[in-house]
Amino acid sequence: MVSTDPNDVVAFGPFRLHREHRRLFCGAEEVQLGGRAMEMLVTLARKKGELVHKQELYNAAWPGIFVHEANLKVTIASLRRTLKEYSPAEDYIRTLIGRGYWLSDQVNSGDIPGIADLPVVANTRFPELGTVIGRDAEIAALRDNVAANRLTTIVGPGGIGKTTVAVATVQLLEDEEGGLVTFIDFSRAAGEEFVISSVAAALGISSGSQDRLEAISSILARRKTLLLLDTCEHVLNAVAHLCDVILVNTSDVRIVATSRQALRAKREEVFWLAPLQVPPPGRTYTAEQVLGYSAPQLLVERASEKGQYTMEEGDAPAIAEICRRLDGSPLAIELISSRLSSRTAPDVLKELDDRFTTLVGPDQEGPLRQQTLLATLEWSYALLTNNEAAVLRAISIFMGTFDMDAVVSVVIHHELDPTAVFDAVAGLRAKSMLIVERIAGGMRYRLLDSTRAFAGKLLEASGELTAVSEAYARLVLGVFARANADQARLPARQWHAAYASHADDLRRAISWALFLGGDPLLGMQLVASGIPLWHELSLSEEARMNCERALAEFDRIGCNDRALKLKLIVGLAAVSSYISADAEKAIKTFETAIRLSREIGDTHAECQALGALARYRLLPGNQTEVRKILKELKRVATRSNNRSAQWEHEFLLTEMDIIHCQYPPAIARMEKLRQELRSASEASFSRFDLDPRIRSETAISALTWLGSRRPGTGLSGAQIIAREALEAHHGWTLIYSYVHGILFVLSECQEWAQAKYYAELLKDTIYRHGMPAWIPVANCHIEALDALSGVRKDPDGLMSAFDELRMGLKQIGRHVYYALLIRALYANGHVDQGARILDYLFEVGPQRSMVPELLRLRAAKERSVGRDEEALSTLRQSLIVAEENGAWAWRIRCATDLAVLLKDQRQIDDAKRVLEPVYGRFLDGFDIPDLQQARSVLTELQNFGVS
Repeated sequence: MVSTDPNDVVAFGPFRLHREHRRLFCGAEEVQLGGRAMEMLVTLARKKGELVHKQELYNAAWPGIFVHEANLKVTIASLRRTLKEYSPAEDYIRTLIGRGYWLSDQVNSGDIPGIADLPVVANTRFPELGTVIGRDAEIAALRDNVAANRLTTIVGPGGIGKTTVAVATVQLLEDEEGGLVTFIDFSRAAGEEFVISSVAAALGISSGSQDRLEAISSILARRKTLLLLDTCEHVLNAVAHLCDVILVNTSDVRIVATSRQALRAKREEVFWLAPLQVPPPGRTYTAEQVLGYSAPQLLVERASEKGQYTMEEGDAPAIAEICRRLDGSPLAIELISSRLSSRTAPDVLKELDDRFTTLVGPDQEGPLRQQTLLATLEWSYALLTNNEAAVLRAISIFMGTFDMDAVVSVVIHHELDPTAVFDAVAGLRAKSMLIVERIAGGMRYRLLDSTRAFAGKLLEASGELTAVSEAYARLVLGVFARANADQARLPARQWHAAYASHADDLRRAISWALFLGGDPLLGMQLVASGIPLWHELSLSEEARMNCERALAEFDRIGCNDRALKLKLIVGLAAVSSYISADAEKAIKTFETAIRLSREIGDTHAECQALGALARYRLLPGNQTEVRKILKELKRVATRSNNRSAQWEHEFLLTEMDIIHCQYPPAIARMEKLRQELRSASEASFSRFDLDPRIRSETAISALTWLGSRRPGTGLSGAQIIAREALEAHHGWTLIYSYVHGILFVLSECQEWAQAKYYAELLKDTIYRHGMPAWIPVANCHIEALDALSGVRKDPDGLMSAFDELRMGLKQIGRHVYYALLIRALYANGHVDQGARILDYLFEVGPQRSMVPELLRLRAAKERSVGRDEEALSTLRQSLIVAEENGAWAWRIRCATDLAVLLKDQRQIDDAKRVLEPVYGRFLDGFDIPDLQQARSVLTELQNFGVS
């Protein structure tokens, strides 16, 4: 139970810390922290706003234990990283170098962070480290090396502690420099072809993006980032190529890799990691002298943690010799340490000598380090019970962490009683074959890479791989059955936190069942169950690829489960409305989904398919058959009381109004819907499509700026919803809101810095979610904003952006984007190039909503070549159309330009009659550039002739 005592609760930013119960919340969602990180946060919270000295934090996290400062900094970095996942733009833990830290919530919420300050990481987490022992010198040297070189590879044999040293060092750098670190575990990559997709997944890029390496470079190019590429030895060539490409295309990215071999990349600096220090042979040591070396320190520390082992003076020779036999290998020492809980040190040494003689052979003077680790693993495996060995083989199927229920599921073919499985897991923990972590409030487990690889080979050799893979796939199917049921009851962020991390499990299960033919029906079921996750993560291309493969397999095996087919068809239809370039194929998909849903009687699916078809028809401004589709959507949604579908109907009707320039009814409809959405529970929202609240607020802000007399209200609304769209963590929603309103308003109001920031975020999001068709829109804004803000003067980038838009999908061809390019070209004196775009638009037929602005731009061209009378006629026409359309934003611009032209012709009274009535109707937004310019022109007109 959470404490209700207000004195026990410490608030900072969006967080609430309940100190007594050691629970942290961000809103209604609980934030999971490790034990040491929580103790540090509680200690900082007790003195919020005041400096907490380092010794206080040591005492809180490691009471009675001496640890190096690196452990403190690593824990602080981990705590900061977790908080940034919930509040990306802020840093609540401040550092006073050399003294300590303090907790603060004094942030400037109005400031916009630079793009480089936002986390690049999507869904990765560092492996949890124990107390780092005996690596102080290496961490210090590596820290200097990484600071001086953009690519550093830590090289050493397996089990030497490369990952531990790497993680400790980069998190130390993250704490000291405030940089952003992304951890990428290549031990999960089955081959070199999976290297790029592994990096893409870590950066949140859709695994199906067409050019993921380009996406990776684009996202990293604008950020100060440190990539930690772990376990690269089996994918050396691909990693070397990746590093070469990233370093060439970025300027502020550093890379740290771990490998058993050097990468041989172009800018690589190799850092050779030595074993832990062992006492040299040939002399007698006291216990104190033995513990002066790092290898015995680790052995004794781990043995005392597991079995309350205390080193006696008589143990010193045996402890020293054990560490020499193990060549100072940290993993081998970890494995051996558990034996000291039930054996004396001399007994363990004798067992070790006997086993090594058997496994390695008597001819070796001393086992090579690789043989040492393998021999230690084999010896440890030989000491397992049959049940422990069976469980170890089975759990090698897991690439990440797993819980006890998952273990029981994947050993089902052994018909073990759950109690026997629990005992086996306890035995593996006691024998250091299994790592324990506390995540999301529960106990979870993981295997070290070397142990997983060792156990994986045993699983394959045992002939159990197929049975375990099937059990694993069915386990994943069960996870996503729960996930889909939970969508109706969990808030979106909580659902995301619970299930997004299972994306890799889903991919592996689908790969075995569907693509490798392990169980095609199971594979199709997995695809259908994964559709909500792909929509939540906006992995549109991955959803499309899997749905198409599943549907092809459905036909191949002659499956007759129509409900399953409908799920796959609807999933494909939903993504096709955003990414399909093949209109005929997309529409056929929608129509098939509608027909099948009607045959089955699934009104929910029918609503989804009807909405997708209407949206696809409307995106390019095409109204053919849309009214008929919307009428049918409303009928089905009303009959089935499907609120999400009813909302979708209102959104699409609003888009129809916008096409017809019916701004007041569109605003009225959206404001009514806004009120309804505010009273609706979040659980009633469908994450299958766009976030309805953000979508409605986006529409209202854009409509209010363009079609009302309150442009200031529209601008402030766009600024607010821009941040909310970012914090929603839903890619499709962010893309939609930025391209359909936010960037439009910010750009038109000359909020260059904000618009550029969000345009870059848009481009990142497009790349992340595999929707490259929308890249031309992002490039259009970035190029135009650079030109309008004076960053670039040449026309090349702007004309390239024009060509990208013109050659892209019809669904993205809104003429407001072209108008932005024209204004940017005009602003830098490239009138002829701007006129070329203008001529193109009038040739293809300008969209009605943009006619006033495009006519105004044509008049500007006419004035530039001295054809003022033509410009006068064009501006009068522009003003008439703007008035007919109810487009107040275009109307004030046209009136201002017309007044300026009349003033230049000394027709002062006519100029006043044009501008004063329009300007006088506005109710707010007088600090917006358009109204400021109008006010300035009116002042000139009023003062004309006054000496």
